[in-house]
Amino acid sequence: MGTGSIQAARRARGARRWLAASGLAGALLVTGVTGTASASDASAAGDAGWQTTPLPVPYANLVAAGSIRGSDDVWATGFAMSENDRDPFQGIALRWNGGSWEQTPVPIAGEDATGKVDSRIDSPVSGAAPDDAWAVGDMSYATADGYRGQALIEHWNGTSWQQTPGDVLPDGSGLYSLDAVSTDDVWAGGIIGGSAGLAHWDGHTWSAVTPSALDGLDPVSYVTGISGSSPDDVWAVGPVGLSIHYDGHDWKQVELPDVGGDEVWLEKVRTDPTFGTWAVGYHVGSDHVRRSLALHWSGSSWETVPVPQVDDTQLEDVAFTDDGPEAYGYVRGGAQPAGYGLRLPASPSGQATAVPIAVPTQATTLYGAIREPGGSHVWIVGAGVSDSPSIFPPFAAHSTS
Repeated sequence: MGTGSIQAARRARGARRWLAASGLAGALLVTGVTGTASASDASAAGDAGWQTTPLPVPYANLVAAGSIRGSDDVWATGFAMSENDRDPFQGIALRWNGGSWEQTPVPIAGEDATGKVDSRIDSPVSGAAPDDAWAVGDMSYATADGYRGQALIEHWNGTSWQQTPGDVLPDGSGLYSLDAVSTDDVWAGGIIGGSAGLAHWDGHTWSAVTPSALDGLDPVSYVTGISGSSPDDVWAVGPVGLSIHYDGHDWKQVELPDVGGDEVWLEKVRTDPTFGTWAVGYHVGSDHVRRSLALHWSGSSWETVPVPQVDDTQLEDVAFTDDGPEAYGYVRGGAQPAGYGLRLPASPSGQATAVPIAVPTQATTLYGAIREPGGSHVWIVGAGVSDSPSIFPPFAAHSTS
């Protein structure tokens, strides 16, 4: 698959990620297979235990939730869309200030653009200090010489966002994940010049990183999740079977467990000082049906955590409470998707099993989850109920217990 087709496929995935059968995953995913479970089976009715919050953008998809060390703010990122569904996407960053969501202006410009720039912020906001945080994504636009796709890199200085020129990375790049280990050690991942790759900020410049650990991957693989607990403990995951680890010197491939011969598509990896490193996503076999997948790092290998095998489900993110990790995503069965949640076992073992969590009925797709800094609430973000398959309201809620 060429650079243009990979980028186009990845962007199609973002428009309504539960319609991902087009482009990037077309060879693997076939819609219309509902199996034995419906959306109502997987997502318990009722909103007990959650507080849904108003958002300042009428139409948008929130694809990530993040925070900045030293700050109590929660961030939600994604892209806004127009009511007529004809204008380009616009990358957005929303901040919860403790009482309401506020939209922070994000400057987005394309070099030599001859028209509007189509953009998205795909990563969580992450930073080592309240005045030093980052968010990344991708953008595309027309120039006099043709269509151009570039990475979108934004820096938060505590009061406003500033765009880093996209040409610090090759054309055909897009970044979909990010984690700041420190002010001079920030990792981002996605597609670099058309193939799975990484980017690194050393405190002065961004540079492309394409380790040999990414050689030999499926052409549609790219980095969807990054988590770094220290300079010598950084994880990156993605489809198809992408799992690599950085020990401070080299990136190395890390074998994933066999899931009945199915392909493994990981969406996010997160590390917690108490509960360790977790990765979530889904597996898909010859029946073309997605089923949720959760993995826990034992210290020497990835271990599969037993989760309900509900047809057409996938997990997108994991957050950590005092009692353990919780994973969120969605189930695609029925007329439209429904938000989906699982409480994962705090101490995984062969006998420990994940338990479904009731999530708000207004959520159709949940992409981001994070614990509120300095608090006990878990925030979940995504898209809300809509009569349209292409425009929809954003969704955000926090737990009340």
